[in-house]
Amino acid sequence: MPVRPGAEQPRAQQRERLLGLRRGQVSPCPDLCARIRDVVLLVSSSRGGSSVMAEILRHSPHLLHFRAEVNPFLVLAGHGWPESGTGSDALVEPSAAPDLERLLEHDCGRRAARFSGERAIEGFARELHWRLSLQWPLERFHAGQVHQQVQQALQQLQRHHGWAQGTFPDPARFHALFLGLVRRSCPAVNPWYYDLPPALIRQHSPAARPSQAPPSPVVFEEPPFITTSPWRAPSDAELEHLPLVIKTPSNAYRLDFLRALFPNARLRLLHLTRNAAASINGLVDGWTFRGFFAHYMPGQLHIQGYSDRSPGWARDWWKFDLPPGWREYRASPLVEVCGHQWRSAHRAVLGWARQHQADLHRTRFEHVVGSHAQRLEAFEALVRWLGVPFDDSLARLVETGLPPIMATTRPRHRRWFEKAALLEPVLVREDTRDTMERLGYDTDRDTWI
Repeated sequence: MPVRPGAEQPRAQQRERLLGLRRGQVSPCPDLCARIRDVVLLVSSSRGGSSVMAEILRHSPHLLHFRAEVNPFLVLAGHGWPESGTGSDALVEPSAAPDLERLLEHDCGRRAARFSGERAIEGFARELHWRLSLQWPLERFHAGQVHQQVQQALQQLQRHHGWAQGTFPDPARFHALFLGLVRRSCPAVNPWYYDLPPALIRQHSPAARPSQAPPSPVVFEEPPFITTSPWRAPSDAELEHLPLVIKTPSNAYRLDFLRALFPNARLRLLHLTRNAAASINGLVDGWTFRGFFAHYMPGQLHIQGYSDRSPGWARDWWKFDLPPGWREYRASPLVEVCGHQWRSAHRAVLGWARQHQADLHRTRFEHVVGSHAQRLEAFEALVRWLGVPFDDSLARLVETGLPPIMATTRPRHRRWFEKAALLEPVLVREDTRDTMERLGYDTDRDTWI
């Protein structure tokens, strides 16, 4: 049975325990950072559509990825706020990052369509044990018990849901069932903090209840937590030839750091844009949603429309990325905080790209989720820039589109209209209009979706 330690245990102790779990495992991809030759940074603002874009690109067999964002690894390795000493999510060039490199080595690769055998299932169970420990750091999970729960979940899916042995057709279904099994021995694990359909959560964990509060006093991975699929580490040839796509909005402030982290790779920027109204609206929704807890700063926040809605924890937890200059917004209206987050991310990308004459390709999220013709044109141009084939699996996804990823509500065109009056003071700011123009957006709001 898991043993729950006291919540007063220091965050540093939990970090060291999690790093120890990885240090005790053989790296599937040693010297990754030195060996990779092509890094593509998917940069955007938070709520700018990067999760959807990254999920689409994961369907190409010609690209490498990490399983999710790299923020938890940076925090564990001492490169997150406040340990980094930069005062924000910004990072300077690292002098050494052995723990970070080890974490990345365990996470790099691409999805596998199925389990290749029992050893692959064992590896999948080890990854789930690691992820559970990362997502619920004050709990204790036993690797052997997690393996049993994985086997039990797969057997039930084969028996009752028609899964063929070795296949993994529905990650959401698996995780809803698996987490229901985990809760029998560890009821603190709440599937409402995962990116899962509510109907599946209710079916497999009927006693669980959604909560607006943080999942734990210590947070390393921002909820909604990721779900995990079968995974394959890259071969030597893939490391040398395939682009590694890294998606994390906060990386807009870490471009020098990441360039130094991969010293032998060319670094390119895939700049995903979304109009200010839709992005800032999405940020406002996210701040008031049950998730996206990023930075613990007890008692420092007095954000109107957020801290006053939940006066306990909402004075302590900053959500999404932490841009330079954030301290000036600690007592501002929420919409102003979100406007600063949107502007800062794109201005950081634009400034770095200009200074370094970066190889940059810009794609509008409006086209990623637009008409069939817009989607096709956008991805044909993107794969040409990436230098990879537009194969059938990617083409099918572009044809049909994706369900919402990391969304507070199902996306629909011009949802921001509902908050038009709230957004107006931010949209008319000169620095917001200037950023929109630099991103190539028309000032006519009727063209924004």
